[in-house]
Amino acid sequence: MAFNIHYLHCSSETQAEISSVIEQWQGSQATYEVKTSGSTGTPKLITLLHEQLEASARRSNAFFNLDEHARVLMCLSPHTIGGKMMLIRAIVGNYAIDVAEASGNPENHIPSQVNYSFVSLVPYQIKRMLDENPEKLDQFDQILLGGMGLSGELEQKLSALKPTVYIGFGMTETVSHIAMRKIGSPVYKALNGVTLQPEGDCLVISDSQLGIREMKTNDQIRFHGPNRFEWLGRADFVINSAGIKIHPEALEQVIDPYLSVPFIIGGVPDPSFGERCTLITEQVISEADFARIQTVVGEKFGKFSIPRQQIIHPILKTANGKIRRKEILNALK
Repeated sequence: MAFNIHYLHCSSETQAEISSVIEQWQGSQATYEVKTSGSTGTPKLITLLHEQLEASARRSNAFFNLDEHARVLMCLSPHTIGGKMMLIRAIVGNYAIDVAEASGNPENHIPSQVNYSFVSLVPYQIKRMLDENPEKLDQFDQILLGGMGLSGELEQKLSALKPTVYIGFGMTETVSHIAMRKIGSPVYKALNGVTLQPEGDCLVISDSQLGIREMKTNDQIRFHGPNRFEWLGRADFVINSAGIKIHPEALEQVIDPYLSVPFIIGGVPDPSFGERCTLITEQVISEADFARIQTVVGEKFGKFSIPRQQIIHPILKTANGKIRRKEILNALK
């Protein structure tokens, strides 16, 4: 089965963008400009080399065993690096790709009789699928998730699925994922060619296949041996309350099952403690629910990590669903 595209349900705009990506690739354009997601600040343009994209595509195809016999589903926007890489992997690997419009539940548009070797999704999409038509997830051999953190409850549900589910770690600057973890384990393993080392609590990435040397990140990690790590959160999101460092992403994963409204945990300026650990929600929750969240956090992380107040504020997101955390917190200063 050679490279070909089958459009399942796509707007003319999406089809035009896909054609543009393919034409650029087949024209051997030397460089590509892509935007970062904007989840940690204003989106910025990153210049990537054709050879970097190809090396990343070959490595991913090898990891997921995708060859000319594969058939994959793309339901990410071709405007994002994730969508572009789905297309480039299919071209490089010479396999078939079905394209559905990026939506909350793309499985509404795919034929039930087709089996797919691979699909890449964001957590919101797979959560919708689990809620609305979980049986269709059996059509995939492998699922790659990226985009934002997962709740403990969602991880537990995903671990029971028939397909193998992976969480990718990477950023626009690394073209795509440079480490993977299987659902059920908190530990990421670096892919071939990637070398990881700590600088303080943060991660430094080198990649011989992509020509990256000592790229410093703001990702705080706990090493579990050479090139194996557990992700704790972003250094620029850490709450420093009276000298105690609190990782909001870890707290959010634990309390997610207890909240039905959009929320984040953040540090709000406090004259005594520097920052006050705060629950920020789009809607008011009851005193009883807030007390239960405080109890859950205290039991898991200790009394110093407990959110001390609740603030109501819109939970702003980027176009691909990532929370605009900095923008929210800056508005509360």
